[in-house]
This record gives sequence, C-alpha cells and structure tokens, in this order.
Amino acid sequence: MRFFYGVILTLFIFFNSFAQIKITTTIKPLAEIAKAIADNKAKVTYIIPTNVSIHTYEYKLSDIQAVYTSDIFIFIGTGEPDIYSLEKNARKEKINVSKIKGLHKITEFEFKEEHEHHKHLGENIHPALWLDPYNGIKIGEVIYKKLSEIDPDNRDFYKKNFESFKKDVEKIYKEGKEKISSLKNRYFISYHYAWPYFTKAFNLIYLDVIELGHGREPTPKHLIEVIKKIKKFNIKNIFAAKQFYNKRYGEFVKRNTGVNIVFLDPFCENLSYTEMLKFNIDKVYKALKR
Repeated sequence: MRFFYGVILTLFIFFNSFAQIKITTTIKPLAEIAKAIADNKAKVTYIIPTNVSIHTYEYKLSDIQAVYTSDIFIFIGTGEPDIYSLEKNARKEKINVSKIKGLHKITEFEFKEEHEHHKHLGENIHPALWLDPYNGIKIGEVIYKKLSEIDPDNRDFYKKNFESFKKDVEKIYKEGKEKISSLKNRYFISYHYAWPYFTKAFNLIYLDVIELGHGREPTPKHLIEVIKKIKKFNIKNIFAAKQFYNKRYGEFVKRNTGVNIVFLDPFCENLSYTEMLKFNIDKVYKALKR
C-alpha cells in the first residue's frame, strides 16, 4: 500500500511540474504580450472578443470562472466595463496595467468633449495604453518579472523571451518613427478617440474625431466642424476601427468630403502584438503619403 501511495505521489509531482501557468487577460493585446513572454510555459486566454467595443462588453459566468482559476489576471484598469467587480474574482496574482510605474499615460485629452466624457466615467487615464510601443515593452517587462516570481525555475527562459520581444518592438518603433517623420502631412483624424497613444508615439497631429465619446452620436454642429477641418487641412483619410465605427456618420462625412475610411486594428484581431503595431504603422504611412 505504501508503494502504491508513493507511486501516486510521484506521478502527481511529475505531472504537476509540467502544469502550465494559466494567464487570463481582459483584451487580446495584453494576451499577445503575455504569449510572447510565456510561450509554452503558460496557457493564455482573453475575455473580451476582438470584434466588440471593450467599453460595452457584458461579462459572462465563464469569464468570471476564468479569472477565478487563473494564476495571473491581467487587465487595463480603465475602459473595461465594471472591471473592479471582475477583478475581485482573481484569487492569485493580478497585474493592473494602468498602475504600472513608468508607463506613458495620457490624462489630458486633445478634445474637451472626450475629456469630460472620461471624467464622467470616472476614468483619469485613457485606456488604450498598449498602442504606445514603449508601453508594450513596459507591460512585457512586468509580465516577465511576475512569471519569474511564480516560476523561478524558468526565469532565464522568460528573460530571454522578454529581451527578444523588446528588441522586436524597438525595431518596429524605430523604423515606424523614421517612416512617419518623413511625411509632409501628419494630420490624423479618427472616427473614435482610440489613438492618442499611437499619435503621440509617432508624432502625428491629432486633428479631430467624429464620435464624441463611447457610442455617443456626433451632433450636426460637430460634423460640420469636422468637414470644415477636412477641407481646410486637405485631409484624404479618416482612420477607424470596426469596433468603434458607425457607418451612418462615417459615410456622411465621406460623401461630403471625398475622404477614404481606413480601418486600423487596435485589438490584434488576427495578429500578434508586434504584427499589430507594424500593420497600423504601415496603414497610416501609406494613407498619409498619398
């Protein structure tokens, strides 16, 4: 009997030593950063689908369960619906991205309407932190250190992956800045105010937005002002993300100005984090070069 229990214990220890760490994130960009660092040492999943607005998503019971059973729960800490009710279900490690020290954080918005809207929601930080490549690296560094704490045997593995991730992001960032800085026209108008980190990182001039807040329809007065700016600054493109786009108003502006609607990807829909950065840089550069 002792031999039997000894075998069971040995098998338990053996299989448990190969058990993957479970990481759950609210959004896919955070999951992609975590995957780059953890690789096959962790099972990484995300909660909010890439084809919906993160601001209006309703959590399911399976989402709560995923957070509860995770070794690490990673969330932005702003912009996600009722995030602190979800966070309470985390029983182990947590990373609140908005509280990471050293990040580039935007608390003053270009547009007064957006500033008032975020204040109304109780948000002091614009949530799209991951769209600044520097922030992506800092988030990766925190994930690497957290993984090293809970799995010290693989510290060197995580460090190597982080250094590789950092090198890739820095290369994309450097090349992107060089390309975009060569443009004569760096005026940027988007449908939704999703891109302040991206525009600041690449020295673009955020001229205006069509939507005046999460799902808030633009007023006729605001649409007229946007159309005037498009004509005044000779804007050829409006940048949008399908998660934050109302065709009715986008097409209205297009009909009255002749602009193109260029869709970017803020949520890594079918891409890794580094691929998403490069995709957006290339799309913006190509559009503004015309």
